[in-house]
Amino acid sequence: MDTAKIEVLAGEVAKDLSLSLFDLEVAREGPRTLLRVYVDREGGGVALSDIETYSRRLGALLDVEDPVEGAYVLEVSSPGVNRKLRKPEHFSASVGKRVKIPLAEPREGRRNVSGVLAGCDAAGVTIAVEEGDFRATYAEIRKASLEVTQEELFGKGKKKR
Repeated sequence: MDTAKIEVLAGEVAKDLSLSLFDLEVAREGPRTLLRVYVDREGGGVALSDIETYSRRLGALLDVEDPVEGAYVLEVSSPGVNRKLRKPEHFSASVGKRVKIPLAEPREGRRNVSGVLAGCDAAGVTIAVEEGDFRATYAEIRKASLEVTQEELFGKGKKKR
């Protein structure tokens, strides 16, 4: 399987539709390959119609170019509000936002770190926590995601009718 080619094709289709390729996951599910593609739009707001159009176009292109050996399942979605952060560019685009970062191994009495992403560089990230700044290398991060609260999504003080 040519994962690099799949990523290039997925990126080209996204660009043609004024979307961006946020992430691509490839996994084996029994005899089939699962391709999970996450697309985004600058400023957010990926509509279901965008996802449908993208899925049809990428599926057709994958069938013609044939970079996947055997049967595959294509899943396309937006990364969502609590999106996973896996690549350095995901972290750099999220500076100033709340993040939740489970560590691969406990450090300084912590297994999980939640706070505001204060910065990132080629080696890792800095998270502002109550006690100060917490530095973690990318190798120490098991997984990471944005941490959006219901208040941020729906606003404070909304009165029920």
